Parts: sequence; structure tokens; C-alpha cells
Amino acid sequence: MNWKHQRDFAFNRQGSIAILFGLLSMVIFGMVGFAIDYTRAVNLETHMSQALDAAVLAGVRAAESERQQVATNVFNENMGEVPELDISLHFETPASGQFTGTAETAMPAYIAAILGVKTMPVNVASTAATNSSGKVCILVLDKTATQSFLVNSGAKIDAPACEIHVHSQGSPAAIFNSGSSLDTKRICIKGSTIIDNGGFHPNTKTSCDPAADPYVGRFPVPANATCDYSNMNYNGRTVHLNPGVYCGWTNFNNQPNVTFAPGVYVIKNGGWNVNGGTWDGNGVTFYFADTSKIQFNSAVAARLTPPSSGSYENVIITEKEGLAHSHFVLDDSRGFNISGLVYLPSRDTIFNSASNIESKDFTLVVNTLILDDTNWKLDSTSTEISSSGAVNGSVRLIH
Repeated sequence: MNWKHQRDFAFNRQGSIAILFGLLSMVIFGMVGFAIDYTRAVNLETHMSQALDAAVLAGVRAAESERQQVATNVFNENMGEVPELDISLHFETPASGQFTGTAETAMPAYIAAILGVKTMPVNVASTAATNSSGKVCILVLDKTATQSFLVNSGAKIDAPACEIHVHSQGSPAAIFNSGSSLDTKRICIKGSTIIDNGGFHPNTKTSCDPAADPYVGRFPVPANATCDYSNMNYNGRTVHLNPGVYCGWTNFNNQPNVTFAPGVYVIKNGGWNVNGGTWDGNGVTFYFADTSKIQFNSAVAARLTPPSSGSYENVIITEKEGLAHSHFVLDDSRGFNISGLVYLPSRDTIFNSASNIESKDFTLVVNTLILDDTNWKLDSTSTEISSSGAVNGSVRLIH
């Protein structure tokens, strides 16, 4: 080829458009393919997100031991058959009353592979929470006792804003007898077995997750260990008591009218034996230093309020931590109007003889509980024991 042919070849433009079009077509085809695969990934993300939302909503309603399986089943049912996908699922409970799930996969890219994009990651997350604003007014702590919560004929509680939570998984965990009426927002029982002999308790849930005890280790042991008063006897008339350490047995006979100055009343090495009368006091706390107790025998009319500040803020009765189980019995027929927290985690507690309690702010935490012929009207509670379960299936997503 001579120099003229070489020059003509060098400057010849024939066919260049075709080459350029071929190159651009590959890029355009790849971009279109990427867009198609991206749209597929977005659609898959939407589908996975909807399936995961349904899964966590179902999971947060289930018993804690069943949540993982329930959520997994619901997710798989909503996703259907997607054979080319390997989806990784993870569920956890980040806080009381919440349930979180994540789902991850790598979607194969069909057309975008021309540009070297073989897979597209798809990740979704969702969290569900219970919608309950209920507060726990009564918390029964024993985890294994049978009849941990026993409601006998004549027991009546009118507390539509309150919940009762029972930790027992005994068989039965609770017994409800005919002639009883518990009008509460919910009764949450950990165990699956109860005996229902009738009565009114419409919002009872078994295999339910009760609230934890938030007061463990909260209340200090009073510093003063010296006995200020020992084996006192009060017979009728008017009695004025001051805070301090009361040792041995203190007897209140012949219906005295007792007035309490504000402060902490420590009871140790015995107890108080109360036979009638009236009790009146503001800003008071009764502290059981051991298995000592107050034995309210009959016909006590009480109006007692707890301190509004300090170590025992809002605590009307409490005890030393770690005590052996013992009984606490309250017999009352005149009106035991108290407010605040009764925190007796070691006590097997019995309220009977027409126990009357009317309170706008009352919380009871005990080991086991028997209600005999009680008549309680509880408006609400400022308790820190928040309900962790959904009421009537009321849950929400909190992405």
C-alpha cells in the first residue's frame, strides 16, 4: 500500500458511527438493565418490609418463648416461595414491650451483570411495640407456686385503669371462684393453667409476659438499729406515735385512736398486734426489718399516706430484702384507705373479713395473694410498673 492509500485509510470515516453506536449500545443496554434490576430490588424490598412488619406485629403479641418461631412463620407465609433468595432473619426484644426484626438478602442481578453488578443487597428492619398504657396495680411475684393468685367468693375489685400481673407458672397458677368480680384493664398470668370456677374477670390472659419487679434493691435499710421502743401496750384512748425502731410485740387494744408523726417506723423482732381503732398519718412508712409484721385483726379504719420525697418516696409499707417467706394477713371491715406502694415481696398475703380499700394511688407487690371477701376501688397508680403486654391485641409499628 503506497503512502496515498495509507493517508486515505487514516482519514476515512466510513463505519465509525457503527462502531460508536455499538459501544454506546452496550452502555445503554447495561444502564437499562441496571434500572430494571434496581426496580426489581425496590419491589423486593417493599415485599420484604411488609412481610417483616406483619412478623414483628405477630411476634410482639406472642408469649416471649414463642416470639421467634411465630415471627418467622408469619414472615415466611407473607413472603411466599422465592427459591432464588437466601434471606437471613434476625429477631430480638430490645426493650420491654418491643420486638424488632431484620431481614437481609442479596438479589441476583440478571441484566445489570453486563456492567459487573452480579447481586443487589436488600435490607429491611421493623420494630413493633405494645400500645398499652396500662399500669400494674397488683404484682404477684412467686414463679412456681400453685394458686399463687387465689380469688375467692365475695372478692370484688373495681379498678378499670389497673392491671394485675402474676408471675407463677404453677399448675394452676391462679384460681377464680364464683361470686367474685375483678373489673380490671387486664389480668396477665405467666402460666398457661388456671382454674376458672366462675365470677367476673373478662380480661384475663394466660401465657402472658408479666411486668418485672422494678423495686429490687431500691429501698435502703434504715440506719438506726437500736430499739427505741420495746413491747409497748396501748389500750384505748388517743395515742401519738413517733418514728423509730419498735422491738418485740406492740399491742393496740380496745380500739385506740392512733396518730402517726411523719417518718419511718421500723418493726423488728416481733410485730404489731392491732385490735380495732383508727389510724391516721401523713408521710409515714412502715418498715419490716425481719419477718416481723403488722397483724390487722379487725375493724381498723385507716387513713395513711406515704412520704412525698426521700428514700421511701411513695412507700407506705416495705421490708428488708431477701427475707424468708412468711404470711401477712389483713382483716378489716371499716375501711383501710391508704395510698402509695405496699412492697412485700417475701409475703404470702391474705386480705379478708370484708377488706375495704379505696385509693386513687395504690400499688401492691407481694409473693402470693389471696383475696377473701374484699371490696376495693382503685382509681389508678403512679407505680413504675408499666404494663409490657398488648391489651386486646393493641400494638403498633415504631420503625
